[in-house]
Amino acid sequence: MQQPPSASARSEAWPDLIERARHDRTAFGELYDLYLNRVYAFCLSRMKNREEAEDVTAQTFERALKSIATYESRGAPMSSWLFRIAANLVTDRVRRQAPVVNLGDDPIPDEGNNPSREPDPEDQALQWERALYLRELVAALAQEQQRALRLRYFQGKSVAEVAEALGKNENATKQLLHRAMENMRRRMRGESLKDV
Repeated sequence: MQQPPSASARSEAWPDLIERARHDRTAFGELYDLYLNRVYAFCLSRMKNREEAEDVTAQTFERALKSIATYESRGAPMSSWLFRIAANLVTDRVRRQAPVVNLGDDPIPDEGNNPSREPDPEDQALQWERALYLRELVAALAQEQQRALRLRYFQGKSVAEVAEALGKNENATKQLLHRAMENMRRRMRGESLKDV
């Protein structure tokens, strides 16, 4: 039987680790190690400074530790749950810091008529997971394929510009990009990569 990868080698917690974390602080520590950087990055992208992001990250794991016994996955990864906790804490903090506005005699706006400007935490978590998954797929490619994809799709360069940066002609660059995309598709289907 194949051993599951270590916490540092995977992006989501295995169900047995989550189950152990319900009763074992050491197992919860593994969850903390697995998700800390992503939760911190999520908080940092929404807070004014590092100190606030660190505070919200700590509060997120504090709240998660208190609630882990009642956690249910409902088909979503644990990171979604943690991002939802973090997003709620960020929202609470922003509301507390918001200046008080005197509306005078004007009626209080009905929140139901105004679409929320804050993105849905679940959507944010799913976007974060997709981005992480894509980064992992790209990282599994050969270096030259990674560089070509980053130049073309992350930096928005034309095929001609990518070709120039790689020192290749445009046809060779198109083939390289095609092979990189094909390797990513194979990886998504669970097939092994081919560096041809």
